[in-house]
Amino acid sequence: MSSPLFQLALYFSLALCVAGVLWRTARWFRIRIGPDARAVVPSRRVAAAIRGAASALLGPRVLHILGAFALDALLLRRLFAIAKLRWFAHLLVLVGFTLLLLMHALAPLVTAELFPAYQPTLNPFLFLRNLFGAMVVVGVALLLLARRRAQAVPGEARQPLAATFVAILGLVLVSGFLLEAHKIASPRAFDRMVDQFAGATDPAQLAPLRALWASEFGVAFPELKAPIDPVLVEQGRHLHRDACASCHAKPASAFVSYPLARAMAPVAGLLDAGRADAWLLHLHVFACLFGLASLPFTRFFHAVASPLGLLVDATARHRAASAAKVAVEARASRRALALDACVHCGLCDRDCSVAPLARHLENPGLLPSHKLVATGALVAGRLLPSRRDGDALPDAALRAADGAYHCTDCGRCTRHCPVGLDLADLWEAGRGELAAAGLAPPAQWVQARPAVAWAEALDPGRGRPAVVGQEAAFAPLSSDRRSFSRCVQCQTCTNVCPVVAHSMGCDHGIDLTPQKVMNLLRLGLRDLTLGSRMVWDCATCYQCQENCPEGVRVTDIMCELRALAVQRLGSVRSVEEPS
Repeated sequence: MSSPLFQLALYFSLALCVAGVLWRTARWFRIRIGPDARAVVPSRRVAAAIRGAASALLGPRVLHILGAFALDALLLRRLFAIAKLRWFAHLLVLVGFTLLLLMHALAPLVTAELFPAYQPTLNPFLFLRNLFGAMVVVGVALLLLARRRAQAVPGEARQPLAATFVAILGLVLVSGFLLEAHKIASPRAFDRMVDQFAGATDPAQLAPLRALWASEFGVAFPELKAPIDPVLVEQGRHLHRDACASCHAKPASAFVSYPLARAMAPVAGLLDAGRADAWLLHLHVFACLFGLASLPFTRFFHAVASPLGLLVDATARHRAASAAKVAVEARASRRALALDACVHCGLCDRDCSVAPLARHLENPGLLPSHKLVATGALVAGRLLPSRRDGDALPDAALRAADGAYHCTDCGRCTRHCPVGLDLADLWEAGRGELAAAGLAPPAQWVQARPAVAWAEALDPGRGRPAVVGQEAAFAPLSSDRRSFSRCVQCQTCTNVCPVVAHSMGCDHGIDLTPQKVMNLLRLGLRDLTLGSRMVWDCATCYQCQENCPEGVRVTDIMCELRALAVQRLGSVRSVEEPS
């Protein structure tokens, strides 16, 4: 296909792809995540990246770095250790798409140079083209299945144009298989081949060849009906051996396209009349070019960013081995790179320590994949749009803040990331951004108002609906009177509490002692406890629970009240934000 329209589309797609890659790459040195990155100008970050690449690639450990990169980027070593089914699926997509690109799309530049007798209609190229395409289809299907089965909570982290590239890739593969199948079954394609290589030939002389191609090559000639004379087929085989065998093999080895061709045989004449060969070819080619042009603008840009992220990770591990401190310039650029390098596999969600809490709170914002999306929205200005005085905080921002501050910093997401992202550092920087934007940790915004004010905000009489429903399942200890009814108000818990002892004589001491919290629960005034300083200052030392003569689980109840407070007080926080 060498029409001027194709040439123009090719150059335009290449230019748009290159411009998009440069634009996305420039963002790695402009995006500032974390208070420590704000003072670092892009020029310093670019210089730090150049110095780091030079020291790594020209240093004594370059072979170790390149070896680790090859194992991680090409053989997907990290993914194999975590999820072998996904490793197999990713390998199918990676190998299949790469070989399809080299052997088919770039055949004149690659395959024809390696194999001088190359013809796309000969074996093994017929078989391999179908094999590589089928590998990509099966790999994508396995990845979608594995992601759905491993999803930690309902509600996948959404990305702009999330499914665009998958749809484009599917269109490329389907149109390619259909185009090849139509060429196999098309009488028009056969006649064009004969005119091109045999010139004007008497139709009677071509009858044996047509009989052979109808019976063994799948061409759907409307005038040839089964059974076809075997003598005529044998005569055609001699003609084929002399004139066609050097360029055409039996297409049965095209195990995807050939069955499609047999299925399309009844309508082959209609497709020929509608010039299906032309519009299928244009659809296939322009889908490829559209995919090339759109790659930098979809989340599948990780095909470029992830290998680079793995190389950066291998270099960072080299620095750790040599006890070299990572400069803030390098950390700032690595955080920005992580936003593009994430492959959205969801494996970090599966291993997250707070995944059970995310299900209980019905807030997927606690999960790493959602936190990464929220971090990107935060630095892009989408999470916290400019607010006028008195405007409520967006619910998405409040849920993202809850997710950021509930993180336990266990590091599992970083250890299990298949592309080596330093997510722990990213979360720490994101919390700094949230705090700078006025979204403080729950302990701060809850204690900014008296417990009585929070209880009044939760009062159904003031227009707030009473929250019941699933509370008993989420907060069983504070919902079941048997958990605290045995409290005799002996004050043992108060006497052994280090928080109470530390607050004595302070201007901002605790408002309730532990036994008073238990007493409010006994009186059915749980809402009064949710915003109390005692609940949020509790050190979870378990002294109260271990020393309680009645065996009341005081500390466990305190922890439960704290989690319940985030869920319930957060729903009224955006409406009645304290001044």
